[in-house]
Amino acid sequence: MLQELVIQNVAIIEQVEVTFHSGLSAFTGETGAGKSIIMDALGLLIGNRGRSELVRTGSSKAIVQGQFSLEAVNQSQIKQLCQQQGVDLPIADPTLIIKRELHKNGRNLCRVNGTLVPLAFLKKLGPYLVDISGQNQSQSLLDPQTHLHLLDEFGQKPLQQSLAAYQKEFAKYQQIRQQLAEVQHNQQQLAQQRDMLQFQVQEITAANLQPQEEEELTSQLQQLTNFEKIHESLATAYLDLAQRTPSIMDRLGEVLQQMQTISDYDPEYQEITHEIESSFYDLQDSQERIRQQLDQQEYEPGKVDELQTRLQLIRNLEKKYGASISEVLAFGQQAQTKLTQLEQQLQDPQQLEQQLQTQTSVVQQKAQRLSQQRHQVARQLEQKIQEQLAAMYMEQTRFQIQFTTTDFTRWGQESLEFFLQANPGEELLPLAKIASGGELSRIMLALKTVLAQYQAVETLVFDEIDTGVSGRVAQAIGEKLAQIATQVQVLCITHLPQVAAVSDTQYLVDKQIQKKHTVTTVQTLSPQQRVAVIAQMLEGTKVTTITKQHAQELLQLAHPTLTFAKSDQGQQTLT
Repeated sequence: MLQELVIQNVAIIEQVEVTFHSGLSAFTGETGAGKSIIMDALGLLIGNRGRSELVRTGSSKAIVQGQFSLEAVNQSQIKQLCQQQGVDLPIADPTLIIKRELHKNGRNLCRVNGTLVPLAFLKKLGPYLVDISGQNQSQSLLDPQTHLHLLDEFGQKPLQQSLAAYQKEFAKYQQIRQQLAEVQHNQQQLAQQRDMLQFQVQEITAANLQPQEEEELTSQLQQLTNFEKIHESLATAYLDLAQRTPSIMDRLGEVLQQMQTISDYDPEYQEITHEIESSFYDLQDSQERIRQQLDQQEYEPGKVDELQTRLQLIRNLEKKYGASISEVLAFGQQAQTKLTQLEQQLQDPQQLEQQLQTQTSVVQQKAQRLSQQRHQVARQLEQKIQEQLAAMYMEQTRFQIQFTTTDFTRWGQESLEFFLQANPGEELLPLAKIASGGELSRIMLALKTVLAQYQAVETLVFDEIDTGVSGRVAQAIGEKLAQIATQVQVLCITHLPQVAAVSDTQYLVDKQIQKKHTVTTVQTLSPQQRVAVIAQMLEGTKVTTITKQHAQELLQLAHPTLTFAKSDQGQQTLT
């Protein structure tokens, strides 16, 4: 529910703060005072297009801020959206504070609970917060494309589930059709792509690359390149250790014998003797390992060329498909996946045609099921609309929904249109051909009344939806708005005293000239002030005592608990 709206420097509004309540709130005031600007400002908070012309003359930017309390019905969806966007939402008292800045240069800044968000996020939140209906939306009723969506909205979950099931199969149907079209029109191009992918896959597969292979080959090649130097050094080391006369081992053995003799004479030298003995045996082990290396070394004359050829193959593949063996292998896997998909597309068109025929049958069944449900729901909607129209003095009017079979679309295999018979004996005709402004307003209101209990939105806004009606019809429209307001918060702009009188809260939007600038103000009216304003709406500038009494009667009729007291001047005052 909308709790508060702050508007700064929007058109002729310099600064306005409005506190809202549940129930029906009516905005009244002279034409041009700025009532619709308030609704335009509210629209900015739900992602409507912002024009730089909305910025007040002499200001660099316009600011609109709204505070919304979240009802239980929408909390889970809004919480999910906020989590995805990184917006904090209080747990104890879920509240959204939406702020939008519109700059002269066209720049937009949007914040939700202090977090900067894209404009698209406001558009996602909008359907859960506010629904604005005005004369433009009444005109949209003339467009048959909106009628199908209204029916589906009324059908609620069962109908929406059938629609989702149809759309799932329709998506498969579309995919097969697209594949068939590509096969039929792009055979040569697809074949060229297949040949290229086959070559790439075969080249990578034939190489039989192994992880870490490049590093191992490089190490082996380096070893073979230095083979002679390594072999010569190992041989010299072994010769010095074991084969020269005397060898290092012989000399060290003699030293060990001398130290052992000394240790026998003086135990003080035993530690040194043990160290030399340990070194002797360590060196003996090293001598054996060097000998084993010499025995194992075999020089293969063609091995270097073999390694160089293999490394060159790997590097050529890396130039084509990736910077490393792992990237080349990954490229090969991706190419294989694409090749598999492409080969499926290059199958015999007759196979795809058979698949299309089978899927067409599936989609047809889903479309028929959806259509059957829609026809049932249409009869229910017709009855409810008839009841609402009768309550607004259109009891002789006949409302009917007519279906037309079409090709498969995302929304089914049919279109529909709202028809109206304005008077008995006349022909049923589309709304666009017969509906007057007043009739459109009442049909729109009838739809909103019926759909209010099914919609997730928390605030409904009606911008002069009562245009073109008066008298008892105006009274009926006011009562209908009040009825809707028992289910959701309703805001309306009205010029009708009957509608203003039934509202729970009435605001006066006034335009004044201050310091050669036009300034709009919004005032919450007290009961006494409502009498005066409604009297002006009834009579104009020449308000009489009788007019005031009539205004009081309208208010008392809408609010029976109100009482009236005598004023000091002898006139009755609303209390």
